[in-house]
Amino acid sequence: MPVPIISCLGILIFLLFTVGNVVSAANTYKRMYLLDVVPLLTVPPPNPTGKTLLVSIPKAAPGFDTPALLYICDNSRNKKCGKSNRYELKAYANSQWIDTPARMLLPLMVHHLEATGLFGAVLSAATSPVVGELRLDTEIIRLLQEFKTYPSQVRLILRVQLLDMVARQVVATRVFEVVENTRSENAEGGMEATNLAVTRLLKKLVTFLEKQIKEFPPK
Repeated sequence: MPVPIISCLGILIFLLFTVGNVVSAANTYKRMYLLDVVPLLTVPPPNPTGKTLLVSIPKAAPGFDTPALLYICDNSRNKKCGKSNRYELKAYANSQWIDTPARMLLPLMVHHLEATGLFGAVLSAATSPVVGELRLDTEIIRLLQEFKTYPSQVRLILRVQLLDMVARQVVATRVFEVVENTRSENAEGGMEATNLAVTRLLKKLVTFLEKQIKEFPPK
């Protein structure tokens, strides 16, 4: 018995729709990257004479509070960049962070500051309602891959402010800038360079706080 033409058309339309959805899903797939550094395996016990430090949730400047992997192509010779200027911020279409870099930076800072052994406790504002004697505020001013040179570079700029919550005053403010060369001219290269930049930044942050804490008298 011959199959009705209408049924054949229906099956064909269904198959085309299904294949179209599969292709669309493949085209929208994104690689998800983690902002992470090698953890410090040795963490000393809390300092009994140290102050309690609360690490605030980092903020980010406008345009940088996003999970997108950002880059800029000012005066770039990279053909993939196309025509653009130093004011045009771009994002990789098929790659992104699993969360905003600002939020991912918080547990890394807490872990590395705990490992200094300087503090009685290091608290995360994301998990602790306790107000510390000291508070560390941070803001990502810039975090992007720049195709101005070859190899391209990742530039990370972080503003840091340490506050004395007992005396209600600012102890110190500093702006750190770290630039790291990439190993490849793509999103993966930018991700790897960003993690290296964060590692260097954490070391600078620890050195900065060690110097400031020495100025405080013990409990």
